Amino acid sequence: MIARLSRVLVGLVVAMVVSGAALVAQAQREPIKIGLLNAMTGPLAVNGTEINEGIRLYWEDEMGSQVRKLVESDRVHLILGPVSSAVAVAIRDYVHERTIPTIITQATANNLTAEKASPSIFRSAMSSYQQEAAGGWYVAAKLGHKRIAVVALDYVAGHEQADGFIKAFRESGGQSVEKVLMPLGAMDVAPYITRIQDKASQVDAVVGILWGPSAPQWVKAWNEYGLKGKLPLLTLGETVNETYLRSVGDAALGVVSWLSYSPVLDTAENKRFVQAFNKKFRKDPVYNNHLGYLAARAGGEATKAVNANVEDKARFLAALRKVSFEAPGGSFRFDEKQNAVIPTYIRRVDKVGGKLQNTVLDVVQDVDQFWKPPKP
Repeated sequence: MIARLSRVLVGLVVAMVVSGAALVAQAQREPIKIGLLNAMTGPLAVNGTEINEGIRLYWEDEMGSQVRKLVESDRVHLILGPVSSAVAVAIRDYVHERTIPTIITQATANNLTAEKASPSIFRSAMSSYQQEAAGGWYVAAKLGHKRIAVVALDYVAGHEQADGFIKAFRESGGQSVEKVLMPLGAMDVAPYITRIQDKASQVDAVVGILWGPSAPQWVKAWNEYGLKGKLPLLTLGETVNETYLRSVGDAALGVVSWLSYSPVLDTAENKRFVQAFNKKFRKDPVYNNHLGYLAARAGGEATKAVNANVEDKARFLAALRKVSFEAPGGSFRFDEKQNAVIPTYIRRVDKVGGKLQNTVLDVVQDVDQFWKPPKP
């Protein structure tokens, strides 16, 4: 298993040659090597591709780096990734035993920064529970829904996120939950949406915790099957991210969601990020781009703190633990288990100037992986 995982790491490495006033000392040493483990194929390909764009924005532009092919790729200084929880769980022991500094870009499996936490593993995204806890609380306590159906993906991260949402929902006054699971990457959502139709009279809202190809298919079918306007559709923000809105269109109007980012956040740092991203890629950033940027910047801030001496792992890891900055999505830092502490935004799909966007309605500040809903 270790040998096979080693070849996986070797095959997905990008070398970063760092320059700039803060990193002059690195010029006398070997290039800083960063391995990327974000999916480029399969149902998580969109996530991986967009995360890598966010990484490129930071390292190529803000850190003034040059990207080239790595010849000897078995000596990476830092790993960024992966997207998949299954992959993250599989490589956890490998990177832990070799003390390879790793910043997980998206994989949300709870135990990676809890009972399986490692001094060398960080997560700049949210855990499964954390991503849904604020949403579960908001749906019950703020929107007042008591009987819901939850549609989620049938694999480790999907199960954990659904369970995290349901736990917070029930702790906040929610009374009953009907759970519907469908395969990751499912394109035919008809069998699952008809199950919701059959339960429509027994619930007062439907929650979609979906991403990948299933997400836009679900939002389209919600409209096509006549459920739009009959029941509120509330979702994890990834279900209605801007990439999907381009294909879904007005069927998504009015959907309320929760997520740690929206491109229309009205802050100076986000406006700067949007402008820089748009200039580089000729499009506006989305959530996954922001995730990539967070991971890259966390690594970059630690690299600057040690004057690029990333070969000193103990010092570099200590610097990573202290990283704190104002991100496009708000204040960022790691908790004691090296998982991100970041805001969760409540958003609604609106049309502004003829363009669909996730308008920010509210925010739950400082949500961490152990966050507890406020008592009623």
